[in-house]
Amino acid sequence: MKVESWQGINGKLIHSGQKAIVVKDEQELADQDKLQDRLKQEGKPIDEVRKALIKNTVKRQIKTDPLKISSWFNRHQDSKNAKKTEKLVSDKPTHQYKQIKNELTFFGESFLEGFLGFYGLEVDNALGRYEHNLHVLETQELGQSEKEYYLANSQNGHLKIATEPLPSQQIAEEQLNKFYKREPEKTQAEKVQLMSRKDEGEEE
Repeated sequence: MKVESWQGINGKLIHSGQKAIVVKDEQELADQDKLQDRLKQEGKPIDEVRKALIKNTVKRQIKTDPLKISSWFNRHQDSKNAKKTEKLVSDKPTHQYKQIKNELTFFGESFLEGFLGFYGLEVDNALGRYEHNLHVLETQELGQSEKEYYLANSQNGHLKIATEPLPSQQIAEEQLNKFYKREPEKTQAEKVQLMSRKDEGEEE
């Protein structure tokens, strides 16, 4: 059995090559017999489980700005519902959904449908962005201490490895930053400070 951990994704994928399950709690990895049983009973095709694992984390990270929802309704020539977005109190979709359901008499079915359409599109776009980009992938044979690191992506749940095994997570992250020509955070912060000082100078 192999363990897969994706950068920025909650949970680990346990698979046997064809079937996979998701493990949320690190301690579950200690009981290999139990994992083997779960894999036999609950295991689903690996690509399907990988996609669901990534999608679940991406969904939780989405923020839905009421202004964006408003412009969604306006683009669909629905100014009445666009106005109602002002009443949304959060930028977290689950809170917004609960609020809309609790106040359905105010928001109405058409608002709920529009909101779900907008949210579905946001999830698809965020998932598409995550799947398109390379990420650090950590793999390990269950019960062994050696880990391997790769730059990889998951297109519709299908694993695409872009590098040979890399010796450490740090080196993998450095390679990823090089690939995307990202600078370490410190120098980025310094750059922002310099730019804002420049802007202040121009205002004077």
